Amino acid sequence: MKKMLVGACLGLALLGNACAVEAAKPVDTSVDGIFSALTNSRNLQKTVDQLIANGANQHSVISIAAAAGIPQSKIMKLQVCVNSVSADATTLGATCMRPKTVMTAYESGLNDPLAYLPATAAGKKAKK
Repeated sequence: MKKMLVGACLGLALLGNACAVEAAKPVDTSVDGIFSALTNSRNLQKTVDQLIANGANQHSVISIAAAAGIPQSKIMKLQVCVNSVSADATTLGATCMRPKTVMTAYESGLNDPLAYLPATAAGKKAKK
């Protein structure tokens, strides 16, 4: 019985370590990384949360989404927030973008898509 209990505890420990390793994947917060993450996303809210949690700028994420052709209706449904913790870890907070600020960032991505698209988004360079 003791062997079975020890085996179960070891199994849970290994499973916990495997989950921790899976969650520790680095997230690319460059323009290329944000563009590919947004265009390949199945859950846009989760993708935006991961990007922002890993240091991506909120305005850039929204502008890149606009330049990538993600519809405005999908963007307006998102909650774009940055979580913060005080130095002594006693207070937690979240700062969310207001709808008007989201629209401003979205429009900047629509008005100047070249500033927010990766160089490879247009495809390969055509030969003359």
